[in-house]
Amino acid sequence: MSPSTTSPYAVRSSRAQALRPRLGPPLRRGVAGVAVLVAVIALGACGSEDPVLTDLPSDVASARPTISAEEARFVLAAEELGAAVTGATVDSDIETGTTTCWVLRNGGVSLDQVAVDENDALLPNTGEALRTKQLMAAGVQAFCPDHDDQIALLKLP
Repeated sequence: MSPSTTSPYAVRSSRAQALRPRLGPPLRRGVAGVAVLVAVIALGACGSEDPVLTDLPSDVASARPTISAEEARFVLAAEELGAAVTGATVDSDIETGTTTCWVLRNGGVSLDQVAVDENDALLPNTGEALRTKQLMAAGVQAFCPDHDDQIALLKLP
């Protein structure tokens, strides 16, 4: 009886058996290594939501070369809301965001009680008042997202 591929008792050639030990394990290790590398890259891409210095405006990156990921998220959130953060304003802008969150956490007030003028009226949506509200909203998004339900209280345009 000659060997066939349908017979459960097929015999492999001695040449195939001789090549298998030499090529099999290195090939399997190579494939496994590639699979692990692809998995690591995929996981890294999924879990890497932190912005990097090159994501920021160049003047902000120059002014704060050691900016934290949280602060970088603040800068990007502020810009998305319409408040331009520059190298000259980044420190005070971040302070506005962090102070907003500190007050929300420790002051027993809501965001619409913080964003008021001298007459206790909600800041208007014009000029520096609007920019302040945008920075406050960005601060909440970046530094205390547990309060992000209050951003609507700012009534941003």
